[in-house]
Amino acid sequence: MKKTVSILGTGWLGFPLAKSFQKEFNVKVSMRDETKKQEYINEGFIPYLLNEEKLDFLDELLETDYLFINFPPSKFKDFKSFLEKIYSHEKLTKIKKIIFVSSTSIYPDEEKTFTEDEVFTNPKSQKIYEIEKLIEDKTDIIFRCAGLMGAKRISGRYFAGKELDCEDVKVNYVHLDDVILATHFVIEKDLEGIFNLCSHEHPTRKDLYFKNAEEFGFDKPIFSEKKRYLERLIDGSKIEKVGFKYKYPNPLEYKY
Repeated sequence: MKKTVSILGTGWLGFPLAKSFQKEFNVKVSMRDETKKQEYINEGFIPYLLNEEKLDFLDELLETDYLFINFPPSKFKDFKSFLEKIYSHEKLTKIKKIIFVSSTSIYPDEEKTFTEDEVFTNPKSQKIYEIEKLIEDKTDIIFRCAGLMGAKRISGRYFAGKELDCEDVKVNYVHLDDVILATHFVIEKDLEGIFNLCSHEHPTRKDLYFKNAEEFGFDKPIFSEKKRYLERLIDGSKIEKVGFKYKYPNPLEYKY
């Protein structure tokens, strides 16, 4: 009998993740409204409406073996309250593994290389910190993702032709494919804990933006001035120490 995975948040990351589970799992997905319902059905997913006002189908979504939660907090009026409703549901305790997507924006704005062992006194994002504190005791895996790239999300394109002062700033990125691979990995290995997801290499913005501008045909940003920024780097190696291998260890080699 096929196991079931439920994906709450079926957007840029959640949709391809759902597709990656199709062969081996029954896939339930949440949708904010009905506009993509038929598309999800055509893909073979089992869609349910879920938003801040409509939680009627939460019971069905949490009838699952694995739960993946990936919502952009900015899309909600009160994201913390919404999560409280999910995490207070009685079915949560019966789920084999709960995976939550967080962000490396939790780490302080300091010149340092950050690991998962960071003790927080001044998180860069207080909102992300409070969310993690809310869900950590009931969540098996927390992925702190660096800047997400891939699938037509090309670093530098947004800044095409714009003036910037950050040519020496090193980037912290992770490819969409590696987040998907890491999700399958932690399920297969039955892991628990907090993991940074970030490529090994940290090229400068200038090197990366110029390379992508040439490859994808958009105007190069204009680095007219130099301003010194803190070298704030994310160490994504913890998950490798238990056997994971990044498909894209270098943002200069990302496929989009």
